[in-house]
Amino acid sequence: MRNGSRHSQSTSQLPLFASPTNGTNGASSAKKKFCFVDLFAGCGGLSLGLEEAGFSPLLFSELNPDAAATYIANRVGMNFIPAGDVYQLTDDYLRLLKLYWRYQGIADVDLVCGGPPCQGFSGIGHRRSFDVAKKDIPSNHLFEEMVRVIGFIRPKLFLFENVRGLLYSRWTHGGEKGEIFEAVLTSFNTLRDYRIRWDLLHAKDYGVPQNRPRVFLVGVRHDVLAYFSPEHVPATSKVADAVTAEFLPSAGGKPPTLEDLLSDLEDPNFLDVEATVAYPHEPKNSTQINLRTTRSGQLMRKGEPLTEHEYSKHGPRIRRKFELMIANGGAIPAKFKTKKFAQRVFPRVWDDEGPNLTAASLPDDYVHYRQPRAPTVREWARLQTFPDWYVFKGSRTTGGRRRAGDPSAGIWERDVPRFTQIGNAVPVLLAKRIGDHLRTKFLERVAEKAK
Repeated sequence: MRNGSRHSQSTSQLPLFASPTNGTNGASSAKKKFCFVDLFAGCGGLSLGLEEAGFSPLLFSELNPDAAATYIANRVGMNFIPAGDVYQLTDDYLRLLKLYWRYQGIADVDLVCGGPPCQGFSGIGHRRSFDVAKKDIPSNHLFEEMVRVIGFIRPKLFLFENVRGLLYSRWTHGGEKGEIFEAVLTSFNTLRDYRIRWDLLHAKDYGVPQNRPRVFLVGVRHDVLAYFSPEHVPATSKVADAVTAEFLPSAGGKPPTLEDLLSDLEDPNFLDVEATVAYPHEPKNSTQINLRTTRSGQLMRKGEPLTEHEYSKHGPRIRRKFELMIANGGAIPAKFKTKKFAQRVFPRVWDDEGPNLTAASLPDDYVHYRQPRAPTVREWARLQTFPDWYVFKGSRTTGGRRRAGDPSAGIWERDVPRFTQIGNAVPVLLAKRIGDHLRTKFLERVAEKAK
């Protein structure tokens, strides 16, 4: 789910970040690196998960300058090309890129991935669309541009992701339920050289500490499938069976509780400071150790710098409301109820169903499980399994029309502050699980057979 619309920057002026180092995180240098292009990349959650699975970015496309700045800031020294609007990736420019990559020894791109903006498909996006028909929202047609780019690059694999609401959305109020997803499938099926499968995945089933249902569609090029026996070459289907067909990984992994995820960030002096700038505790479990380990392998100890842990400025009445909610199992006392917000208290532990929340763009929807405050940017990022070394650029938050735009007035641009960048991202751990599967299931086996 990414921000995007037309942009007029010239592709001839796009810079190249050159470096002899690969810079991928969590992948052994002895392993073959696979390359990918990330369209509508946002702040880089999907890319980071793929990097941790052993992939290297060749190019990323992201229109919003703050999200793009976040992506770039976390990949200093890596060799990739930043692009703005996907419309800049014209056939002529892509032809030059393919020639450039060929000179680098990359004759075949391994993966093109992306999540076109979904402001008209998600529940929140639907509420903010001001009753404009989805067919009239320009960003709702960007999946067609993704198909065009894939068709020109012809990668071994491609990966499309979007919100669950895409499965049920209508182009117009009187349209048929699911007609937009039908159009998406039809468009991707014009790529004749690919077999396509899709599924609805819940992030909590892959060890992520939130529910977060998302649609993933995978395409595998025919010559890649030809390396496998017939049972691995299922016919294209309209049903959700990518996991059964082994195009996506099976579920597995227990998500940490929110206390296990966040307890090392609890500063007892939070009321007296604007932000906690150093770790107040040593890591308490393996989850926290993993999140506090830098790309170079250094574990951040108590007292070392901590970023993005700035607190919201709640007034006494709001803080008292939060205190009562925490003390009463999340119930909001009658005198504090409003029509605008229906906040929930973060559960310290999950019930038998597992995580029951999804990090979106509104941190004020939630209250910390122990401290009477909204979550910080760092805590929001941990919900999406971003490591603590990952930094975010742009304003901390915003509201109203600046975040929502006004489609009824033809205003499509939206602010994408740090909370929104994180809420729009693919959870890093889920992206890594998918990347690991695509690498071991297809790419490594193809590379071995091609020797």
